[in-house]
Amino acid sequence: MDASTIIRGLYAITPDQEDNDYLISQVRQAIEGGVKLVQYRSKTLKPNQKKIQATAIKELCDALEVRLIINDDIELSKHLDAFGVHLGKDDDNIDDARKLLGPDKCIGVSCYNSLTRVKAAYDKHADYIALGAFFPTNTKPNAPRVTLEILRQVKNIGNIPLVAIGGISLENLDMLKDEQINSVALVSSLFNSDNIEVTAKQFCTILESWSL
Repeated sequence: MDASTIIRGLYAITPDQEDNDYLISQVRQAIEGGVKLVQYRSKTLKPNQKKIQATAIKELCDALEVRLIINDDIELSKHLDAFGVHLGKDDDNIDDARKLLGPDKCIGVSCYNSLTRVKAAYDKHADYIALGAFFPTNTKPNAPRVTLEILRQVKNIGNIPLVAIGGISLENLDMLKDEQINSVALVSSLFNSDNIEVTAKQFCTILESWSL
């Protein structure tokens, strides 16, 4: 699939949250603020709880015409008929994901600051890659940092949509303006804000001014 027209703008990644109704409310606010792509990510729930929560998020996204990507769970993505799956450090078998999900689903891969992972993702025809952290982040405090020099080397590997993640805020967002990224992914800066909808609108306005 050609993800370049879809992996754009603001990309919301859900925080760990046991209260389903509260998480649904948070995601709804993000969507009302302009988010068009949501990644469901849960590292704390048991599999059955995760399935229930993800199903509720999928129903919300379908109702509001927003695409949903599932983090690190190919089977759950298949079960929900989600837009795709995002593969992390320990779940990066692109071939298995493509075989199970088919050619029309979106497969994203976390590459952190590794040019080797970027090359592997490109060679295996991932639909997009995520790089980060660009800035210090509370979500993953030990995440490897991406420098602008690494980012420029990534672009020499091949043409693949790029998602920037990690510590991105309204205060530092403009530092990425001229780096030809396709999308900005947020967790804490969005879902820990006082007003999720307003924050999403602020990010979307800036990213739209970059033509993302």
